[in-house]
Amino acid sequence: MLNCKSCSFFRAYFGVVIFTAFAVRFFPQFAGLFLPLVLVGVPAFLFGKTPFELGYRNYLKGFLWGLGASVLILPVYYVGAPTKLPFDFERLISVVPFYLGVAVGEETFFRGFFYSVFENERLFWLLTKNNLLSSILFGVAHALVYYDPSRFIVFFPSLIMGFLYERSGSIVAPILFHFFSDLTFQFARVL
Repeated sequence: MLNCKSCSFFRAYFGVVIFTAFAVRFFPQFAGLFLPLVLVGVPAFLFGKTPFELGYRNYLKGFLWGLGASVLILPVYYVGAPTKLPFDFERLISVVPFYLGVAVGEETFFRGFFYSVFENERLFWLLTKNNLLSSILFGVAHALVYYDPSRFIVFFPSLIMGFLYERSGSIVAPILFHFFSDLTFQFARVL
């Protein structure tokens, strides 16, 4: 059996995708609790990654990058979306804990864990190998978990989240952008 860092990540990746697909399919009411526990728990407890290794550092810089990107990019997305749902404060409050958990879990796994396992290098301009590969895996995971190939579209915001992680050196930046993206998607849909 192979014993390499990348092999262990990919075993964890497919295990997490299978678990998540099962949880979302059969226990959707608990998915918001399961996902962050598994997506943070696998790298932290199963692989012994420290919070620092998973990107929990440079909090202020991460906050500024995440908030700044959200303010610059997401209003454009909202205005350009063909379907806009009426703002409902009760619905907003009900989805905040779910989307915060999803953002923390997915970003810790797909940015923090992935980047802690693989060496990174620039491919061209602002795109790096880790950003491209983690975004592909992010898109594939969403397509598989939701049994819908159109969900691969999350590849594109994932590139932004990877860029934010690299520029800020903090997992906080992609977590904030991911969280605000999911909230925006609740009220404006492209698909």
